[in-house]
Amino acid sequence: MSQLGWLAHAACVLLLLLLLPWPAGAQSAPARGGTILLVIDSQAEALATRVSAELTALGFSVRRLSRDAERDAEPGQLGAQARAAGAFAAVGIGASAQGGVEITVLDRVTGKTVRRELLGSSLSDPTTRELVALRASELLRASLMEVEAPHAPRGEVPPSKTVREVAASPKTIRRPQRDLRLGAESGLLLAPGLTASPLLQVSMRIRVKGPLELGATLGGQLSTAERQETEGRMEALARWLSFGPQLRLLPRSEPYRVELGLHVRGAVVALSASGFAADANHAGRSDFVWSAAAITGIDSRVRIYGQLWWTLSPAAGFTAGKLALRADGRDVRVWGRPWLQCSTGLEVELP
Repeated sequence: MSQLGWLAHAACVLLLLLLLPWPAGAQSAPARGGTILLVIDSQAEALATRVSAELTALGFSVRRLSRDAERDAEPGQLGAQARAAGAFAAVGIGASAQGGVEITVLDRVTGKTVRRELLGSSLSDPTTRELVALRASELLRASLMEVEAPHAPRGEVPPSKTVREVAASPKTIRRPQRDLRLGAESGLLLAPGLTASPLLQVSMRIRVKGPLELGATLGGQLSTAERQETEGRMEALARWLSFGPQLRLLPRSEPYRVELGLHVRGAVVALSASGFAADANHAGRSDFVWSAAAITGIDSRVRIYGQLWWTLSPAAGFTAGKLALRADGRDVRVWGRPWLQCSTGLEVELP
């Protein structure tokens, strides 16, 4: 073969090599963002796959390592494993001492270690995979947000371009903040000296900060409460509007299905009544009074599905003054002592 033929042949071979799809080039894009070491129990393969997918979606490559009980859960051990793997961060996931799932994120860019425990979850429960994956991604993002601080990152490795983009991204994955709740409840109201009567009330709650909320309730009796006397009977009907703070005492960790709290509210109570004499041919007039009051009670809630909750709220009310109504020609005190009420119903969370 002539020299010209050899050159043409070599040029064709070189061109063919350049056009071939090289595997290393196809997988280099995620690696440019950095490597994250995922340390997780070998028996939680499905969970590891879901967490890896969530971290890969951020632009990082993920290396897996089987977790060795409690030893690999220590921050020092995670740090050593991350350095050995050339990873800028390590995510450790395993069972907690309380039987839940514990997530640990060690970030070598900012030098921080953060942890979160998910009570009521388990490594083998398919329903918790999504939650654990989101929480792991959320913790990593929260840790990397320090990259945007005025001072330089305090970690041992410099932030990559992808790390800076994730730290500055407005799409940080967080638990949806639902600040507004609307509810409807029915129950019983019992005032001393009067018969028990059904009640209906609607409520609204707005989250202010952390466990503190502001709530408002509009309610009233569905039927009159009666009071029997020698001269006849009294029928009273109450309406109230209350407003004030609510403090959520539980839960202290997520995910949660049960809430427990306290509320103390100022209220306005409006009362109307009519008196009826024993003689059917005579009826007293109706009267109307109102008074300031205070209502305090317990708020208990159980999540039914999604943002729908079942509620149970026992409460006690106290009027500021003694409410006396003039019925059947005389003043009769029908309110003023503490009254009790208990209501149950449904509540929905809104964004």
